Amino acid sequence: STQSRSSAASDVYKRQIFHGVIDMNVVLQSIRQTAINMNQEQSHLEEALKTQLRINVTDEDLVDGVDRLIYNHSLNKTEVIKQLRTTKPTFKKKLTEAEELGLIGEHTSQGKAHLYTNDQVHILMEHFGVPKFHEHHDSKLIVVTNHKGGTGKTSTTLALATATALDLDLNARVLILDLDPQGSAGQGTMQIAEDSIYVTMTDILLAEFEPDNEDNAVNALLKNGYTIEEIIKQCAFSTHLSNLSVITAFPSDERFVDTYWQLDENEQVRLLRKFSEVVLPILKEVFDVIFVDMPPQDSPITWSALEAAEMLLVPVTPRYYDYASTTNFMSNLSDRLESLPSMGSNLQWYKLAAVNYQESSKPEYDTFQKLMRSVRNNLMTSTIAHSDAFTATANIGRTVLDIKKSEEVCTSKQFDVAVSSVNLFYKQFKNELIQLAIK
Repeated sequence: STQSRSSAASDVYKRQIFHGVIDMNVVLQSIRQTAINMNQEQSHLEEALKTQLRINVTDEDLVDGVDRLIYNHSLNKTEVIKQLRTTKPTFKKKLTEAEELGLIGEHTSQGKAHLYTNDQVHILMEHFGVPKFHEHHDSKLIVVTNHKGGTGKTSTTLALATATALDLDLNARVLILDLDPQGSAGQGTMQIAEDSIYVTMTDILLAEFEPDNEDNAVNALLKNGYTIEEIIKQCAFSTHLSNLSVITAFPSDERFVDTYWQLDENEQVRLLRKFSEVVLPILKEVFDVIFVDMPPQDSPITWSALEAAEMLLVPVTPRYYDYASTTNFMSNLSDRLESLPSMGSNLQWYKLAAVNYQESSKPEYDTFQKLMRSVRNNLMTSTIAHSDAFTATANIGRTVLDIKKSEEVCTSKQFDVAVSSVNLFYKQFKNELIQLAIK
């Protein structure tokens, strides 16, 4: 049987070790074969996204089984009129025009209330000529980074990006760019079509540097006549919010580091500058506010993003070891920026932010006070509080801004703490963003 053969092989291996005659070449070959076997079992990006990243959030108790994420971000007629800063007669007239032009479908009814989805609201805003972010502001790239794992980079990125997209007054096109090979940012709300082509940022950056990699779809697309501009503009996935998109990452993106170190010095510089000089200008034609979720490492993939960074946000949980680790990160950050081709010249703003902060904890309170004394004006005065709501919503692929209290994914108190802190944090961030981005 398979089990007995496995046991026998194990006994032989143990005897070989005992007698000191084990052939290391055999061991290395076994490791290689194991890797081959695991790769054969490993899902491709397309399969993984389809089977693991989509979650069913439809609530049968909702209006006609409307998807819960869509329902939660719908506005009633009164709210839409207020948002458009118009009157009921004008709204009715312009709404009829939009319906006759086929711009907007029929609203959803819940009792006597008329509900308009986030997508419909944005269509109406366009039809009413509501000012857009890019008309008065430049696009900005915000890099969320800290080499310490577990400091809240992804949750902070998702909360800020979702709040930015939900801010109808800002009216900005928002992108989450995931550079963490764990690929967790935004995947729960990605909308995946059957004919989608799956491309990560690493695929785009490495395309010309790995022409023989058959798994990199970018080279195949280029050979089929697509331009790099077309590929970059179309590689983002849409989400439950019409103005929020996601470019995901995948474990195979780890190869960026290996490829970088195999290049000569001139090619290394060209690779590091590709995101800043080639990719980012194209992304800025499509998106106004771009959030980059960084992996917890100091490596070529993070250098590529830092080379392009205009705004830098460093989340830190105010605990002793997190403070010590972030101190080390900040001590090396200026040297790292100066070592890049641009020497950090693109960076215009940076802040540290206390996240997952439990003010009632004396050690955390003391550490936050220490942060205030040491970081001073470069510390966000608003914090993101510790709350079970963040864990509960992450488990269902959403942010705290994507749920209603009535869903009872956590206690009402925990929900209020989370939402209140995110909204206050976003308000401060928004003020800093628009001042920096104004044309």
